[in-house]
Amino acid sequence: MMRIRPLQLFRWMLAVSAVLMGTQVHGVASAAEPPADGSLSLIITYHTAPANRPALHRELAQSVVREVQRWKRDGRIKRYRVLFNRYADSDNWDAMALLTFATSSDLYRWRTIEQTTPAALSRKGLALTTAIHTAPVDLIRTDSAADTSQNAVYVVIPYKTLVSPSDYVNYADGYVIPQFKGWMEEGVLSRYALYTSSFPAGRPWTAMVILQYKDEAALSARDAVVAKVRERLKHNPEWKAISDSKKSVRTEEQVVIADPVAVN
Repeated sequence: MMRIRPLQLFRWMLAVSAVLMGTQVHGVASAAEPPADGSLSLIITYHTAPANRPALHRELAQSVVREVQRWKRDGRIKRYRVLFNRYADSDNWDAMALLTFATSSDLYRWRTIEQTTPAALSRKGLALTTAIHTAPVDLIRTDSAADTSQNAVYVVIPYKTLVSPSDYVNYADGYVIPQFKGWMEEGVLSRYALYTSSFPAGRPWTAMVILQYKDEAALSARDAVVAKVRERLKHNPEWKAISDSKKSVRTEEQVVIADPVAVN
């Protein structure tokens, strides 16, 4: 009898699950489709000294938001989110701007912003920052429920992936996305977005998940809802097979809880 290597078995399970997850299976919602604007986003993170966090927050609400709103009015940006780390944390970023452009030409034109106001910051804002990191990213999967951004709380989770990009997408479709959809069905999650770095070499992360919780109460219910949805998904044999697999797919890096500065 031919022996199947563990990696081959894992990839086979992912491939089967990706097909089966495309339909309703044992109550699991179908996998999200890749968005049409998948490769048109930037994730920009800003770092500052703890003493300068209040001043940076003010500058973001003025200089960065003013710049991206202008591009939004001109139709060059489809969506933007400017987030601020809820806690002072020297091991992590203080603020994040997530920009999704309308076309590849609009993304290309962002270089004109960089030439005059790097990362859309004013001169004062630049003086407040100690580091800026900009990562072109691919929006792999996303979905949203009713917009509750006014009271939203964001959970931002970076990952280092340990498998090929295609295997990771299959893993996300078969294991991760059904959980996100379950959290949305439970009424705690308003939106999720899964990004992968377009140029991951040397980056501290290769995939980024941004979860928008409805409000503070929804975030507080996170652990209970995670356990409830996983218990329900255990009845799906394809999901459970991936869950039980000992193959390491990703490592979770430091999580950030963030509040919105501006969302559109």
